[in-house]
Amino acid sequence: MLMKGQFLIFSTLLFALTATCQETKLVTKKIGGQISEKYYVLKSDGTTKHGEYISFYTVTDEEYKEVKKGTLSENFITKEKGYYKFGKKDSLWTEYLAPQRSSKNGGRQTAYGGTKSEGHYKNDKKVGVWLTYKNEVTERFDYDNNKKLQPYIHVNAVYPQSAKESGLQGTVTVSYQTHKDCSVTEINVTKSLSPDCDKAAIDAIKKMSDLLKKYGIDCEEKIETQDINFKLL
Repeated sequence: MLMKGQFLIFSTLLFALTATCQETKLVTKKIGGQISEKYYVLKSDGTTKHGEYISFYTVTDEEYKEVKKGTLSENFITKEKGYYKFGKKDSLWTEYLAPQRSSKNGGRQTAYGGTKSEGHYKNDKKVGVWLTYKNEVTERFDYDNNKKLQPYIHVNAVYPQSAKESGLQGTVTVSYQTHKDCSVTEINVTKSLSPDCDKAAIDAIKKMSDLLKKYGIDCEEKIETQDINFKLL
């Protein structure tokens, strides 16, 4: 009986190891000489995706040369990243924005685009709460209960160029009346820093009001006081 029990345990363990430790091989796809996808497939059939998956944006030849040399991170051109489990999407999946390009001092710069959306898959279906990033707003959707959740909203005041150039730092304090429809009235600066900083603080409060209204957030009738900080990094 002891030997049979030991054999049963060994067989069960062997099956578990076989199921989870499948041998895979890397597949690389290219478009116009640039890698567009990298993923793993099972060696047993050569087609079933199993393991990490990454897709990439097509960039300029100069940028791609920098990626190959390692002077520009692969993360800057990553389009989507996730995992497959026996041919089905699983675990965390993240979608990224395209790289941002700008010109500065006569040169060209490529910057990381940032995260577009992220969430989990299970058995090829979206599960849990997925996040979609839209500038100041993080939209949320609960796939387990098939409903939108209240978004996260965070608005930063735009640092005025005049304040940056003069090295001005400090706080603007603003009081205002909020209403049930999230509109704001009676905006007053109770602590000033500079005309430009005061305006930037008021603009940030108005923008927050507009976003709260856009997303149908419930607001209250009350007087608010808020400190807007301006600090050089």
